[in-house]
Amino acid sequence: MPADAIRIEMLPARMGDCILVECLRRRGDPWRLLVDGGPPDTWPLLRERLTGLADNDQHVDVAVVTHIDSDHIGGMVPLLGDDVARSMVRDVWFNGAPHLPAPVRERDRSVTQGEAVGTAILGSDGQRPLPWNSAFGDAAIDVGDPGGLVRLTVPDGPVVTVLSPTTKRLTTLGRRWRQTLEAAATGPDERDRELDTPSPLTELAPLSEQRSSADGSAPNGSSIALLLEHRGASVLLAADAFGSVLTAGLTALAQERGVDAVRVDAVKVPHHGSRANVSQAFVRAVPARHYLVSTNGDIFHHPDDEAIARIVVDAPDGATVWFNYRTPRTGRWDDVQLRAEHHYDVRYPTDDTSGVVLTLPARD
Repeated sequence: MPADAIRIEMLPARMGDCILVECLRRRGDPWRLLVDGGPPDTWPLLRERLTGLADNDQHVDVAVVTHIDSDHIGGMVPLLGDDVARSMVRDVWFNGAPHLPAPVRERDRSVTQGEAVGTAILGSDGQRPLPWNSAFGDAAIDVGDPGGLVRLTVPDGPVVTVLSPTTKRLTTLGRRWRQTLEAAATGPDERDRELDTPSPLTELAPLSEQRSSADGSAPNGSSIALLLEHRGASVLLAADAFGSVLTAGLTALAQERGVDAVRVDAVKVPHHGSRANVSQAFVRAVPARHYLVSTNGDIFHHPDDEAIARIVVDAPDGATVWFNYRTPRTGRWDDVQLRAEHHYDVRYPTDDTSGVVLTLPARD
């Protein structure tokens, strides 16, 4: 029976992302990556999960704050300020004000002090500053032009390839930094939620081919997206990155490797399954065995039908779509006729508090 290589846990983070990834070594502790912290009310669950690690294994090698949005940083800010959880973190990957183009810093030097994530990383009340992008020489995490790749090799751990963000997207974020901070601090207005009443699913091919507007959000465009490859297993953690940027990077990587597409074991689909980010080109650029969708559909009613249709129509036969919530919207994909016609499967958590865990086997 093959050994496990990568373990992916999507915690229940409502409409956000909170993902714990372990790259399992043959001996010793795993290399552990935490990607985002969900909205603020995810923090108690996240803290319980981290403090529940074995006493001799309470570490997070990298905590990634993929971008400034309340459904990604809400649980990260208290984590980075909590003495117990903070002590576990060995490096933080996050593009904050110090890493953005100079005009944002010259225009408003107080922005760093008002930025909650950066303040938490630097510490307060006698806390020592945490390492910040130390794996990148303390510089910005930036692939340069579309199709650029930044690669890190962790000793006895994964190869990490950065696919996003580009310099252009970081520059755009710099221009809109203050508005981004204000939006992240307040979060979306949850008082006037509309009831989600999804229509029945019928023909998927026409749905998958519908044209969709591209994502124009400056925070989403600045997302840190990572491809992890470890002991023959692989997972793409796409955050809320733009489909066009991801596709450019994956195309460049495929050309580098002399293959038609970068085939991986698992993809955490971008932007909670938004039609604006999960394009046909993106799905075709990274065929996978598993697709992970992190959202309960709060407020924005993700995942969009067009996005999931593109996945199940274009994914390899036998692919599995993993949802970390079963809702009226996601439950429709558990349709016997649709699954038989398009040769896919679905997985759901046992309840709304358990999340889902996917383990990928080693091939070495």
